[in-house]
Amino acid sequence: MKPPVSREKIYSVVFDYTGIRIPEVARLAELNYIYTYQTIRALKREGYLTTASDGRIILLDRKGLIFKWAKDKEVILNSLSPITIKLVPDYDMRNLVLFSGNSALWLLGKIISPASGILYASEKTFKELMKFKDPEGYPFKVYIYDDFYFKIRKELNGYYIPSWGMILADMLVQGTYTRLFDDVFETVISIIEGEKNEEA
Repeated sequence: MKPPVSREKIYSVVFDYTGIRIPEVARLAELNYIYTYQTIRALKREGYLTTASDGRIILLDRKGLIFKWAKDKEVILNSLSPITIKLVPDYDMRNLVLFSGNSALWLLGKIISPASGILYASEKTFKELMKFKDPEGYPFKVYIYDDFYFKIRKELNGYYIPSWGMILADMLVQGTYTRLFDDVFETVISIIEGEKNEEA
């Protein structure tokens, strides 16, 4: 089965950009309109979202979408070969990686150590990242990932993250227990709502 990497881009845009229309999703996700439309229609049929009369996408089941995304994410991550590297999170490496899963929980102040967290690097930044290897550092799983996520990255406490939804999906893939997931889910939703209000 081909990993659903294009579908994940649509999830990222739909989850993080509330009130967006399908043409904007296609443009931001760098995908063709027909594929984007078909994916949105499938999500609509499954009850995760609907569209308003003016074409804006309204998420009906954010948490359900994350659980669906996590199933796809497991397939994607299993198709890749991560490298475990010991690193000390350093401001000098902030432009080289995106923190996700447990490492993003550490940035959010939800856990005390970023150990075993996910870092996404691009093919361009991976070689540079290797210079930061430190035998005294925390072990991170490093995945070489699509440049797209570096284009939509967000800043969190001085470092960068991919998309809020991806962090939640990665948490589930990493086996984060339910109470912590629910807490982080609520935090993420309030951050997205805050971002939406700032734009309004």
